[in-house]
Amino acid sequence: MPELLHPFIVHLPLGLAVMLPALLLLLSWQEGKGRLTRSAWSAVLLVQALVVLGSFAAMKTGGMEEERVERGVPEAAIHAHEEAAEVFTWAGAGLLLLTVLPLLPLGAGLRRVVPFILLGLSLVALALALRTGKAGGELVYQHQAAAARAGLTVSGGAAAPPADAAADAEDDD
Repeated sequence: MPELLHPFIVHLPLGLAVMLPALLLLLSWQEGKGRLTRSAWSAVLLVQALVVLGSFAAMKTGGMEEERVERGVPEAAIHAHEEAAEVFTWAGAGLLLLTVLPLLPLGAGLRRVVPFILLGLSLVALALALRTGKAGGELVYQHQAAAARAGLTVSGGAAAPPADAAADAEDDD
């Protein structure tokens, strides 16, 4: 089961990063009407904290998987995914710090503009999340990372046991 942690965990920050801009758009509209409470902004803070925590957990579990996958996957593809994940995670951490702003006592003008700034930054974070997910998807579907993790070699799109394992199986017959 531990080998399935990375594919399981990565979906939390990616899914929340998709949801956050819609939530911020709704809250920005409500803020413009003067109907927003601190608890609504606290929800944004919680969602973004989950994005960041999930991203760090995904990076940790991805690092644990890297050695098992790198045997059959190009290093450049792994590196591209890893770099994209780091940029997404640190951008998310920066956005988390900024999501505190609506909870602070701000002037009326700044209070109106902060939600739109956060919305714009959440769209940037979403683009980074999608870039990370695309690189991860390429590892799995284009470079057959799941087969490589299982110790299988990939030939013509079909996974097969490594040559030494196949020879061992023939010896057993």
